[in-house]
Amino acid sequence: MSIRRAEPRDFQALGDIERRAAERFAPGDLPPALRGASLPLATLQQAEQAGLLWVAQAETGEPVGFLMAEPAGDALHIGEVSVLPEHGGRGLGRALIHTAIRHARERRYRALTLTTFDPVPWNRPFYERLGFVVLPASECPAHLIQHLADEQASGLSDRVAMALRLD
Repeated sequence: MSIRRAEPRDFQALGDIERRAAERFAPGDLPPALRGASLPLATLQQAEQAGLLWVAQAETGEPVGFLMAEPAGDALHIGEVSVLPEHGGRGLGRALIHTAIRHARERRYRALTLTTFDPVPWNRPFYERLGFVVLPASECPAHLIQHLADEQASGLSDRVAMALRLD
């Protein structure tokens, strides 16, 4: 397995990966309307053009996971991390996160941020093991407040904002 920058030819596979990864969530954790959803093509294109879309690829060259990020002031925000369920537990998510960390440090971002499910037993703890901490609402920058509000409006609940300080 290796990590590389995504290319336009990967976009279809990334939507499939995202939908398959959502199958791991219990029905109560992910509303049915979002279960079959994936990032819009325009979002993937924008991230790819900005150099903020990475793919974990199998030895065959096929994408089996990805991470999409976006700039958010002095932070780099992780908008999505997905790995095919049959490739889970092999360190691909961790490798994708480390790629984003290296990128953020090289570009002198002060933090890497994300939002995630709080009660899902394998979700928040994964990020905590990588050094992310939950931010209380009073410490959330504007982009995290907006992400949490947008997620709440789309039917996602029990979400937390997390950050990894890079300075």
